[in-house]
Amino acid sequence: MTRVLIDSSAWIDFFRGLRPAVSRIDPLLAEGSAATTEIIRAEITSGARTRKDFERLSTAFSSLELLPIPANIWRHVAEARFALARRGVQAGIIDLTIALIAERESVRLLTRDRDFKRIASIVPVALEVF
Repeated sequence: MTRVLIDSSAWIDFFRGLRPAVSRIDPLLAEGSAATTEIIRAEITSGARTRKDFERLSTAFSSLELLPIPANIWRHVAEARFALARRGVQAGIIDLTIALIAERESVRLLTRDRDFKRIASIVPVALEVF
């Protein structure tokens, strides 16, 4: 079973019922290979419209494998962001953190966010952009 870290952008499309996301994420959930991080869980649950939705999302995300945030991640985020900036590319700290976690855990990153393509020029992360 190949673990896949599903980015917030893919989850948002999934929860909106958009076919490309549903058809890609449903099988990952069924086979138990979908993974998350605290950052992604916070991004998704904080966007809930009601307390009931917040609790439903929190429960759903608690069943996913939680990839750890390495203790030394912030130095690597700073290095990657610095390197990207030298190339004229601005990257968000959250996206860089997610990419570095995926790279460290040797998992594929499933996303709708094309910014990760630029990040992948510095962080050797396996991307699936759909």
